Amino acid sequence: MRRTILGGAPIAAGLVALFLFLLFPIDTVVRALLARATPAGWPAIVFQRAALRPTGLLLEDVTLHGRDGAALVAAERVFLRPSLRGLWRDGTGLPWHVEALVCGGTGVATVTGDGAPAALSFTWQDVDLGGCPPLALAAGALAGRATMTARVRLGPPAGEGTVEVHAGEWRSSAGPLVAVGTLHAERASFGWRLVGDRVALTSFELHGPDVSAEGEGTVRLAAPLEASGLELRLAVAAAPEAPDRVRALLGLLPAPAGDAAGPRRLFVAGTVASPRLLAP
Repeated sequence: MRRTILGGAPIAAGLVALFLFLLFPIDTVVRALLARATPAGWPAIVFQRAALRPTGLLLEDVTLHGRDGAALVAAERVFLRPSLRGLWRDGTGLPWHVEALVCGGTGVATVTGDGAPAALSFTWQDVDLGGCPPLALAAGALAGRATMTARVRLGPPAGEGTVEVHAGEWRSSAGPLVAVGTLHAERASFGWRLVGDRVALTSFELHGPDVSAEGEGTVRLAAPLEASGLELRLAVAAAPEAPDRVRALLGLLPAPAGDAAGPRRLFVAGTVASPRLLAP
């Protein structure tokens, strides 16, 4: 009898462990952990399901929401691998290692800090811009493939990064630029620096069959993102095979002194959704 009871103990323990695993409120615990780890005023992480894995947490149907509640970006799944030492020390799990499938691209990030998140670094490769939540960019739609890198300090906000786009396309659908139609970019790139609510754009370059451009400027961040203010200084030139409509529009801008075929300089004001093109 005693041998039977002892032999059944491992089975009973296994069943108890199974029931605890099935009934353990993973979603609730993960939401509380993310709420504790997210700095005040930063985008909120919302997910539908969470599951424990041997080396971390798997979140499915994840959405990043801005301060106004609008969806900024959605991910099919996000894998979070917290530090066991961080969980034991203060419950934050820092540093966090994150892998995500977002907009068809693969993102890898590390969140570090001492007691609270303090810095974020990430690389996001092969992003399908057309598959991301639509951004009202000058009353048009953006498509193409992008690679992004960033290093951000979380409070006060500061950081820097780069963006590279290949096989890009912007299609105008309304507004003052509707006559432009569709513009293509074989490649485009720029660097950026974040200080508070301002993003300084540096070394902007675009090369395509319609136009080439270079410049710099500032974006003042706002919520929603489309309401962010623009102050950009650009030099734009028609490509050798540019369509007539593009040449005609650029011809409305003043040419450089003594160089009728030179790049046209313009100042872009207004907002991301409704930019205004002005002569410098």
